[in-house]
This record gives sequence, structure tokens and C-alpha cells, in this order.
Amino acid sequence: MGIQGIAGVLGVLLGVSGPHPPAGPVAAGALPAAPLPYLGGPRGCVIPDPSDTGGCVTAPIAWLTTQVRHRFGDLPVSCWDEHAWNPRSDHPRGRACDYTIGRIGAFPDRTDVRRGWELARWLRANARALRVHYVIFQGRIWSWEHNRAGWRRYLGGGVYDPADVTGGHYDHVHVSTVDKRPEWLFAAAAEPDGSRQKP
Repeated sequence: MGIQGIAGVLGVLLGVSGPHPPAGPVAAGALPAAPLPYLGGPRGCVIPDPSDTGGCVTAPIAWLTTQVRHRFGDLPVSCWDEHAWNPRSDHPRGRACDYTIGRIGAFPDRTDVRRGWELARWLRANARALRVHYVIFQGRIWSWEHNRAGWRRYLGGGVYDPADVTGGHYDHVHVSTVDKRPEWLFAAAAEPDGSRQKP
């Protein structure tokens, strides 16, 4: 179905239509415009994966992919995956996507790292609107549970080798979402400007 088709389906489901406004994190200029917020409710893994894996995704992650495309263009992305080696993964639940930065299996160059951090910072800055739970990139992780710590060192969660190019998420930005509004699940999300605490 692809991202365009998913955007149409979500527009009908949510009553939204029309055009959309157009180490540690690398310092950059202003982030792209804020996304249109996800306004729907939880629906489970019922939407065909917009990254064409043949799997399914939840409505919040499908909405997130359309908003990323409107702000960053057509980035290589993969969402649903079995992830049999990681039973806690959000991928088989349709709640996560990986945006390739450079080439999978290779450390990205400086330009790609800057582009990856722009995406990662934008996802964090708009975590409430997009129902983002956590973001991982370049050996760093941000999550609502540890919001005040900012971008912490990523240790692999007991599953991945954080020194590996893919295990440490150096070659892709991982984003996981939640079905409910973050402020209902995480105390930090209920605070004013909670996602903008520490760079």
C-alpha cells in the first residue's frame, strides 16, 4: 500500500485531510516544522505496514511515517519485523520503525550523522504529538522514563551489542511509539514542555 496510501487511510479514519505544512546529538539549526498530531485512539496492529514488509503497524506509527515523510522526504524505513531474537521488541507489535541513515552495516559520514540527529531530535521534540515512547541513534537513547537525563548512553538492552554499527543504532534511527497518549503513561510527559528538558 505504501506511505501515500496509508496517509489516505489515516486521513479518513482520523478526519484529517488537506496538505501538510511543509556521541551526543549534533548541534543543528532549527528543526523542521512540527507535525500534525495523531488524534486517533488505539487500534492495534491492523494497518498494512507502509514500509511494505507485509506486516502490520498501529495507527500511531503509520501516522508518524506520514509526518516524517512530509518533513524529511522519502527516507528509507522499515517498520514491522518478527525480531524473533528480541521478544521485547516493538517491531512485531507494529509500534516501531527504523529509518536508515547512510547504509545499513556502515558507519554514516558526517552529513548523514547530522541528518540522523535532525530526525532523532525532531522525533523527541514532537514526542507527545506523535506518541513517541523512545528514540535511539548513534549509541544514544532518549525515553520518557528517563526524560530529564536527555540522550543517555545506549547499552543494548541486554540484546544488542552497543559497539556494533547496527546494534548500537549508528546506521539507523529507531523510534518506538505507544498506543495511548504519552501523558497518560509517563509522568514526564504530563509536565509542561517535558520532551524539551535537556538536549
